[in-house]
Amino acid sequence: MRDRRDYYYWQAKKLGYRSRASFKLIQMNRTFKLIKEGDWVLDLGASPGGWSQVAVELGAKVVAVDINPMEPIEGVHFIRGDITREETLEEIKSVRRYYDVVLSDASPKISGKWTIDHLLSIDLARSAFKIAREVLKDGGNFVVKVFQGEEIQNLFNEFKRFFRFKKFHSPKASRKQSAEIYFVGKGFKRFKAQRNIQQSRV
Repeated sequence: MRDRRDYYYWQAKKLGYRSRASFKLIQMNRTFKLIKEGDWVLDLGASPGGWSQVAVELGAKVVAVDINPMEPIEGVHFIRGDITREETLEEIKSVRRYYDVVLSDASPKISGKWTIDHLLSIDLARSAFKIAREVLKDGGNFVVKVFQGEEIQNLFNEFKRFFRFKKFHSPKASRKQSAEIYFVGKGFKRFKAQRNIQQSRV
């Protein structure tokens, strides 16, 4: 019933988007200029494909990843895989070594318990960033969803040192009652990230 009263739900139906979430990316791209024509975009947690649709409309080539199936979209290469697993990262790299933009609108399975869902979303955001550190090009852009809670500032502190521009942002299309917020990082410092990875392996 909630969706049937929702403006963005009906706009998505009207414009042929697979989910209302498409408007979140449209709005963030308008604000932050994340994707430009010709970019390679990695869309994590992509199903049902709303963000991939927007990226293609913006002129990007898209590799989409999700643990769930996704109906084909022209211009999108789909990988069915778990973003927390190493073999999924290897499959992503086998399509293309570096990407201009890494996006993640992935959500954990919702338990309804605020703290648990928050911590699960933090873990998922870290998994998305682990992939981004490996495949995001120097100067690239990164967007990841997380649920607000006690660990959010720690997550921001972890991510911020790898980007020239960084902030949390809530697009207008996010539901008012939602706990979700997006970390937006622009100008990825790839060489700093690589040093950090090497140090962690020592």
